[in-house]
Amino acid sequence: MLRKNLLLTLAAAGAVVTMLACGAGSGDTSSSVTGGDAKPVESAAPEKTTAVAKIGQTVTLNNDGLGENDIVEITVTNAKQHTKEPGSFGSKPERGVFLVLDVTVVCKQGTYHANPYNFKFVAKDGTVSDGAFATFKPELHATDLSAGQKVAGKIVFDVSKAALTGGRIQVDGIGLDYDKPAAYWAL
Repeated sequence: MLRKNLLLTLAAAGAVVTMLACGAGSGDTSSSVTGGDAKPVESAAPEKTTAVAKIGQTVTLNNDGLGENDIVEITVTNAKQHTKEPGSFGSKPERGVFLVLDVTVVCKQGTYHANPYNFKFVAKDGTVSDGAFATFKPELHATDLSAGQKVAGKIVFDVSKAALTGGRIQVDGIGLDYDKPAAYWAL
């Protein structure tokens, strides 16, 4: 009987681990836009929306899953193109241009790990580009924020000029949705 109870306990624990690993209980990140026309776009789950903002608008991310209650405001501004990294030894973009944007992250409640790798460039055809290895100061550095703290800096992408038309900047979700798009800024 002890062996049967142990097997049932292990099976139940395995089911809980599987549910958490597969994302059951996730999907608690939501986003909204302030400072202009908000255009929520339906995502894979019908009850969730992914905000689409214009450059210069602030997006608010909320995470209220698994006992967390985090609120973060992110603003992406000043989209500029460069054909060379600053400095006498500055590199040139491999794909066409460096797209440089200013990002401000404000943690309103809870905590947030601000990181330039939370952002991606998404072309109109769906091609995704991570940040470029180019330095435009001041850089956005990976920083752990608590309520009331903020960080600002530049993020950089190496993209073709053609990809800029219809392109968007994506920010990843927070909490268990860290690997899913939470919001976009249209260029």
